[in-house]
Amino acid sequence: MLRCFATVLLLALPIPAMGQAAPSQYVFPLFVDGTSNGTLYQSTVKIVEADPAASSNRCTLTQRQTDAGFDGVNGDAYTADIFDSGDNPPAITQIILDRFLPWEVLRSKARSRLAAGYATLSCSAAVQPELQVTLRDSKGAKLGETTVSPATLGNSFQFILDTRDGTHLGFALANDSDVDGQYRVVARDQFNNLLDIESDTLNAHSQVSRFIDEMLALPTGFVGSIEVIGVTGGRNYAVGLQFTGPVFAAVQPVVRASPLRF
Repeated sequence: MLRCFATVLLLALPIPAMGQAAPSQYVFPLFVDGTSNGTLYQSTVKIVEADPAASSNRCTLTQRQTDAGFDGVNGDAYTADIFDSGDNPPAITQIILDRFLPWEVLRSKARSRLAAGYATLSCSAAVQPELQVTLRDSKGAKLGETTVSPATLGNSFQFILDTRDGTHLGFALANDSDVDGQYRVVARDQFNNLLDIESDTLNAHSQVSRFIDEMLALPTGFVGSIEVIGVTGGRNYAVGLQFTGPVFAAVQPVVRASPLRF
């Protein structure tokens, strides 16, 4: 039952060099919204102005592969408008922060079937944003929650994994670019010996969520590193989700500009 729930969560679930995309642009590689098997999945975006004295700060929240609407902290309804056609068109929500509303909390409504993708937030001035992924039962009681911080742009994302206590690691990889290509997942032991490698396709402006042990053949009690290598020429962002029993938490990778040597 837990594995089914975790799988649903993952599958549904300028500094042009490495580093944050820009002081006023932020990327969340995992964004979920909707209902599946009686469980509600919500994403909550919290936005706080870095400089409360700013007169006005216009922000745009863009979803890919999802189009969730939101309720604001004061009950305001925010829509996600789609103006383009084609694959993974952007769903855009506009937010204005000012001295009367220096921060906002947008909670997705989870009124449709479960969907997962990624989201970007761009603002005319710097903000402090975070995204929370929340699971609720059919009566609205909270089952679990984790915080996803804005991700760092990179090409290589390394996670340290210890499965001796039954831990399962999943990842969400977002390609926020116009480039299609292959991504790779590599397993190495604690001595950096290559154990397994797998690749798959990730399209432009798309996100993929997978469990490591569903892609790679790992030995029982595996302790080592997992490297997720993004699309060549793309703008890649990643986050991990670690499941141990009924508990799950977001995991930040070590981010590099170039993949590790084989």
